[in-house]
Amino acid sequence: MTSALDIIQRYKGTVEAELEKYLPRTGEPSEFFNSIWELLDRGGKRFRPVLVFLASEAVGGDKEAAIGAAAAVELLHNMTLIHDDIEDKSELRRGKPCLHKIYGIPTAINAGDAMLIKVFEIANNSRIPVDRRHKLVMCIARRAYEITWGQAYEFNLWKSVDFSEEDVVRLLRSKTGALTGLATEAGAIAGGGRNDEITALGNFGETIGIAFQIIDDVLNVVGEEKEYGKEIGGDIREGKKTILVAHLLNHANETDKAKFLRILGKKSIKKTEIKKAISLYRKYGSIDYAKTRSEFYLQEAIDQLNNISASESRDELELIAKFLVSRNY
Repeated sequence: MTSALDIIQRYKGTVEAELEKYLPRTGEPSEFFNSIWELLDRGGKRFRPVLVFLASEAVGGDKEAAIGAAAAVELLHNMTLIHDDIEDKSELRRGKPCLHKIYGIPTAINAGDAMLIKVFEIANNSRIPVDRRHKLVMCIARRAYEITWGQAYEFNLWKSVDFSEEDVVRLLRSKTGALTGLATEAGAIAGGGRNDEITALGNFGETIGIAFQIIDDVLNVVGEEKEYGKEIGGDIREGKKTILVAHLLNHANETDKAKFLRILGKKSIKKTEIKKAISLYRKYGSIDYAKTRSEFYLQEAIDQLNNISASESRDELELIAKFLVSRNY
């Protein structure tokens, strides 16, 4: 029986080869090229390109038609990681120091900018008809704007303790959801899908992004740093507003709520304080609650696939979705 890892392995290396056509590994100044490939070579999950390929195949397209779209989506994703890490003052990315920690903030920002520019060049050179290329470029532009809006919305949430779970979901839809929604939309466009198929697959990807990010936020407090690739409790130090935080603040007594808020977003936070915050999540059932919400959005996403004709690729999209939400806690 085919597993999600088998599916991911099937497309392994395809995107990297396409990216090397547009972003050489060597050149002058060396720091420019080294910084870009320093991050790209760390690999990551690479599930977004897989979503592009499967979405293309689900509407009757093929792998060749989707290569440009897949490479563009993966490059845009990596660009957002660089800028997010700077804005969040993060320490680790994929188990190693963030780019700005190695090369400095100016070089990291410039590398991210270069990636964004190349995203549109790759999309515009995709091996698909001109009308699809135009639609693909416009889709990327729209989703990229959503991501920057989502980042601004998150900045606003950082300053607030008066927010709801709905506010958090709106944020997730505009950041992680926009990227995964772009992956499946881009694949459907590259594969020549009808507008209703593009919409359904875009909704599928966007909603999977929400479920995925909720689990990612859970792993940030209960995962193993070696496997997770980022610092455990980093979201607490950053003051990140998550489903976990929204649930805790809505259910904690005033004393515990005050304790938690003194810890949340504390830049000089101690490990004992992070453990205290996590113990409060456990006390009020916030971790289990977040898991149930992730399962809810997973099912909502899978329901969107009912709008797509039955095929092996459609089944594999469902398999990948379940895999993304069933990572180890």
